[in-house]
Amino acid sequence: MLLELHIKDFALVEEVELQFREGFNVLSGETGAGKSIIIGAVTLLLGGRAFLDLVRTGTDEAVIHGVFSVPKGSSARRAIEDLGIEVGNDDLVVISRTISRSGRNQCRVNGRPVTQGMLAGIGEHLVDIHGQNEHQSLLRVGKHIEFLDRFAGPETLALRDEVRSCHARLVELQERLAALRTGERERAQRLDLLEFQAREIDAARLSPGEDVQLARDRAVLAAADQLYAHAEAAYAALQGTDGLSAGACDAIAAAISEIEAIMKVDDSVRGAQELLQSASAACEEAARMLRVYRDGIEVDPARLAQVEERLAVLQRLKKKYGDTVDEILEFRREIGREIEKAASSEEEIAAIERELAKTRESLGALAGSLHELRARAARVLEKQVEAELAELNMGSCEFRVSFSTKEDAAGVPVGGKLLACGASGVDTVEFLLSANRGEPAKPLARIASGGEISRVMLALKSCLASVDEVDTLIFDEIDAGIGGRTATAVAAKLAATSRMRQVICVTHLAQIASMADTHYVINKVEGGGRTKTVVEKLEGEARIAEIARMLGGAGLTPTTFEHAREMLQAASRASGR
Repeated sequence: MLLELHIKDFALVEEVELQFREGFNVLSGETGAGKSIIIGAVTLLLGGRAFLDLVRTGTDEAVIHGVFSVPKGSSARRAIEDLGIEVGNDDLVVISRTISRSGRNQCRVNGRPVTQGMLAGIGEHLVDIHGQNEHQSLLRVGKHIEFLDRFAGPETLALRDEVRSCHARLVELQERLAALRTGERERAQRLDLLEFQAREIDAARLSPGEDVQLARDRAVLAAADQLYAHAEAAYAALQGTDGLSAGACDAIAAAISEIEAIMKVDDSVRGAQELLQSASAACEEAARMLRVYRDGIEVDPARLAQVEERLAVLQRLKKKYGDTVDEILEFRREIGREIEKAASSEEEIAAIERELAKTRESLGALAGSLHELRARAARVLEKQVEAELAELNMGSCEFRVSFSTKEDAAGVPVGGKLLACGASGVDTVEFLLSANRGEPAKPLARIASGGEISRVMLALKSCLASVDEVDTLIFDEIDAGIGGRTATAVAAKLAATSRMRQVICVTHLAQIASMADTHYVINKVEGGGRTKTVVEKLEGEARIAEIARMLGGAGLTPTTFEHAREMLQAASRASGR
């Protein structure tokens, strides 16, 4: 509930402060005095768009403060606390908005800076403002489903949230599936190539380092005769040739024998003996190794041909996949991973398609249930709105809630059909009105006058007042286009609504103003070469005078004042004040 409003240097307002009460609050005044400026300030305070020309001429900034009561458990309290903003035990929240001529724009809630968007999110839960533009919103079919859902109550709103969440999941899955399927032909062609390459490499049965070993084998086989001759010559140099000549090993043995003879007399040559003994052992081992190598050499043209053939296979693979066998094997591992990933993408596509089908089924079930709740609520709303309209002198009107759906092959299953489904379900809801009972109901835009639209809006708000969590309703000139008994009926309806919600109303009609619990008058005054808007709370004779002005305009008479007094007394009796 809005308790206080302080406005400084905003449009024509120099500085005003208003204190609102529970019940019915009215703002009246001459046309052009600035009544709608007050409503504009509230709109701005609750996250509306700011313009620099709203700053009063000759000042640097406009400042608006509002004090609201937000009880524990209210949607407004939750919206504020969800932003991490604390609310004290007094349940009061102070919202401020500063608009600087330099372009600086500050929004604060209980002293904490917030964005304009955050402020707008809070404002939706604090105040419901209905001006002439909002009356026209009743002509926008897209708004009708919101009215119906709010009337239907928490169960419908909760189910609508489930539908919205499920629909968001459906859209997410559809986008993921579309992304995976983008370039699907190219991916299939790529997979075919990878699988061919993998088969070709696997068929070769490669071993790490195989090409290096085969190259060595080919070199040995190609030079087998020469290698044998060299090995034989080296062996002969170490061991001699069949006793015809001594080799190096024999020479070392002879040297050792001579040194041992010396050592019998002079042991100083022991070091030479030890070295030669080591050399002798090394010579014998080298000779053995050469003999083994020589004996292992084969002249094998068939084996050489096999090696050449294998190397040719490897060379063909190297031209495609790598400079060495090890690089080819690494390439095989890489394409193996890519093949697995491609297979996994196919599995993911299949999994998403399965989940998409389940989600579509779930969304269809939820949307169907939501439609049923809406349909039941629509029948109740029709009766209640017609009853409200009857009290507003529109008793011959018939109000209808029309439902339509659209079949879509890619839609969700509801009632044996595939229906297009959005975030709010499968329904398109439109309010229809018949000005005369028995005549076909038609869209509001085709049959309703401005005054009728105002009354239909008031009827809807009256129906919503008992279920709406917004504590404050503001009506800006809801009395446009009405008068006489209709004005009296509208006044009574506003007063009745104010018993459930705080109502603030800008009005030109005495019938409405007389029903108010709190009455402010807005005037435009001139002084010091400037024009400004001032606000005065009316009581007693001052209020009688304002009601009289609203009744008689410029031609005030004692009869007009008496009529005004009687209106206020009648309103007081009706309300029990």
